[in-house]
Amino acid sequence: MRVVIVLFLLLAIAGGAAYMTRPDQGLHRGVAVALMEEGKVDAPDSATGKYAFDDFYVVTRSTMTSDAGKLLECWGVYSRFFCLGPAAVAQTPAAG
Repeated sequence: MRVVIVLFLLLAIAGGAAYMTRPDQGLHRGVAVALMEEGKVDAPDSATGKYAFDDFYVVTRSTMTSDAGKLLECWGVYSRFFCLGPAAVAQTPAAG
C-alpha cells in the first residue's frame, strides 16, 4: 500500500511540474520561426497558411499547415520541444 501512495505522489509531482513548465504559444511560434530561418521548414503561404495551438494542460501542440499539407507539428512539455516536419526527399547519389 505504501508503494502505491509513493507512486501516486510521484505522479502528482510530475504532473504538477509538467503543468507549470509547459511551453506557451509564444515559445512555439519562436521555435517555428527559428526552424524556418534555418531552412529546415518551409514557410507557409500567406494566403492559405494556418497556425493552430492546442493546450492539453501538461503538454502543448502547435501545427502549421498550408495548401500542400502539414508543414510543422511541435509538441511541448517541460519547456522542451519535439517537432515533426514533412519527410525530406532522399538524395540519390549520382552514378558515374
